[in-house]
Amino acid sequence: MKSLMVLACAVALTATAFAADHGPVFSYATPVNSEREFSFDTGIFGRNGSRGTQFSTGSGFGYGVTPHLTVNFFLPATFGSGNLPESRIVSGSEWSAGASWRFLHSVTSVGKRIESTASLGLVVPGPQQDSGTLNLHRAPGITGTLVTGMASRSQYIWVGGGYTRFAEASHDKRPDTLSWSAVYGYRPAGLRRGYDQWDYRGFAELTGEHTGAVRAGGLILPNSSSTTLWLGPSVLAIFKDVAIEGGVQGPLFRDASESIYGRERIRFGINLSYLKYSSHTSSH
Repeated sequence: MKSLMVLACAVALTATAFAADHGPVFSYATPVNSEREFSFDTGIFGRNGSRGTQFSTGSGFGYGVTPHLTVNFFLPATFGSGNLPESRIVSGSEWSAGASWRFLHSVTSVGKRIESTASLGLVVPGPQQDSGTLNLHRAPGITGTLVTGMASRSQYIWVGGGYTRFAEASHDKRPDTLSWSAVYGYRPAGLRRGYDQWDYRGFAELTGEHTGAVRAGGLILPNSSSTTLWLGPSVLAIFKDVAIEGGVQGPLFRDASESIYGRERIRFGINLSYLKYSSHTSSH
């Protein structure tokens, strides 16, 4: 009950941009802003384990430079402590900036398209120390993602992957992280409404991560690598320029040292998005 009260208060105050512009909550997706479109996301993500609950919150901003190129940046914060493995799907306290390029956009029939999007970004340590990263010295890193999929009026399928690598700082090095996701989305005909009414869609999100070994003081920390696989539902509701979405995931597979990280039980997220449409036709 205490954790739920903290979550409710945090959502009321501020939250994070983990979601991808009216897409799924935890997974990679292809949408980008149309030209001269501005987007704002805020929400909160939580990871609960045997050693506590860690929350991540913040704000993200995106701007469409061209119909297929979006620049974005993210300012996060964390609170609580779970001593959990490194995660790129559920972000930590790094500030980040980058660009997303939708290099394939093929309309195959009315209302149906195939897309592919690549992203590249810089991650830098924020002023706040992570609340579960073994108190390592932190250095900047680079991150990249690639995702492809199909979107229609009623169904969505996206498959993607990402990789993050950090530099070394004072003989400490945070682990490289490989992440991947697969999403199926469905938009029921009965809930497929016009711009001035709430429009709903649901997603089944499968995500996975592998983190390498942690280096502390120049030495590799034994049993510090991890591999996890997560599955869960999420729901997206859109009304005009505003979208609200939430989801939860449980573990399908966990290979992480409980003596170092404890036992992660559940992940959850709530996100609020605002997209200011330009005079151009939106590609979302």
